[in-house]
Amino acid sequence: MIFGKLLFLITSLFLLGYYLPFGVDYPLWIIPASAGLIAAIAGNRRYGMLLLCASSILVGLYWNNNQSGEHYEESPETYRRGVWSCRVETSTTRGALLSIESGRKVWSSDKELAQSVRRGDSVLVLGSLRGHFLDTWSFRTIQSNALQNRIRRVICGRWREKLLSRETISLVSALLAGERAAIPTRTRNIFQITGTSHLLAVSGLHVGIICAIILIIARRVFGKTWLAVFITILLMSSYVFLAGARASTVRAGIMGMFILIAWQAVGKTPNLLFIWSFAVIILIILTSGSVLNDIGAQMSFSAVLSLILLGRSFRGNIIGKILSVIYAGVVVTLCLAPLVSSTFGAVSPAAPIATVISLPFMLTLMALGVISLSWGFVAAGASILAEWTVFIWLEILYSLEFRTFEFKEWMLAIWFAGIIMLLLFSRRRGFFRRFR
Repeated sequence: MIFGKLLFLITSLFLLGYYLPFGVDYPLWIIPASAGLIAAIAGNRRYGMLLLCASSILVGLYWNNNQSGEHYEESPETYRRGVWSCRVETSTTRGALLSIESGRKVWSSDKELAQSVRRGDSVLVLGSLRGHFLDTWSFRTIQSNALQNRIRRVICGRWREKLLSRETISLVSALLAGERAAIPTRTRNIFQITGTSHLLAVSGLHVGIICAIILIIARRVFGKTWLAVFITILLMSSYVFLAGARASTVRAGIMGMFILIAWQAVGKTPNLLFIWSFAVIILIILTSGSVLNDIGAQMSFSAVLSLILLGRSFRGNIIGKILSVIYAGVVVTLCLAPLVSSTFGAVSPAAPIATVISLPFMLTLMALGVISLSWGFVAAGASILAEWTVFIWLEILYSLEFRTFEFKEWMLAIWFAGIIMLLLFSRRRGFFRRFR
């Protein structure tokens, strides 16, 4: 599919241009883009594609420079006091990421504030701003009246009533509703040390699990019909909406929708590189480019792309599936090591194994969390089983508490060699067929 290859190349080169440490002041991309279109219309596709690819890099460089011009030019040491009107982007046990002044993001290391707000809420903060950090003296919370936030608050309130311990309530709320603020520090630390923190954030993995379960049930009831596909897409989209519509979940929703439609229409998986590129473009448009600076989105798109390009499935029943998951963990851990290290400060070598071990516990806890919303003995039984699931899960993770390491510059050669080895290993499955 020539259009799929071209879209992937243009998208990748645009991202390359955007993330380069420099930009261009003028829209130079107009020249090669116009020449490329003319060459394509004239019948010279090869030169047309080359010129369009060159223009996409220039677009990234120009957009990078343009976005940088919108940043506030005050130095990190600039000190300002006052009352700040903020919107909560996310909250953790350590603080909250707040959006102020037309989308400018600052971090508040205030546990009391973090425990009082949720994603989407508004908050008035009396404090001092130094660069990208906001010191809070006092605050007043204004809860969001958006439908998804009200539903999420009601559901999390039900879990607080039904479940027994703080660990279980916080993990169920994180896995199903994306609410991570109440996770105890000790619990959060063990997930970070074992490289399984990504399991606590509602992401593409969670959307894929929900989508698969809904599709299985819908096909049991309605058969392999368009109605089953439509119901799956509708419920999957509703879950993405209720979970806060983060960039990673929206990406998974877009890709899942196209895959389901293609399977139903032609009976085979579509070009995943094309779908990946299309999802990137849609999110850039919907967020006016702010998704490009979202660390969570960067990790989500990078992880999926690494699996598309370097992933491999192993034959066999249970053993083959376990090996496939472990190999996927190795691919993602290696490919994202520089980004993970720069974001979280360290990389865990135990991440692939810990992820494989954690998946059954995560699935079980998600199912029990849903069942616990019912009544009577069923809810009580689910609550007790959820406690045991969390207890065993955490004890296993504590046993996998290996030493983490920080990615250094001298490791780049080893990292690149590892990528090449994964490329050659995946080539046995037909690496270059991904570009056809």
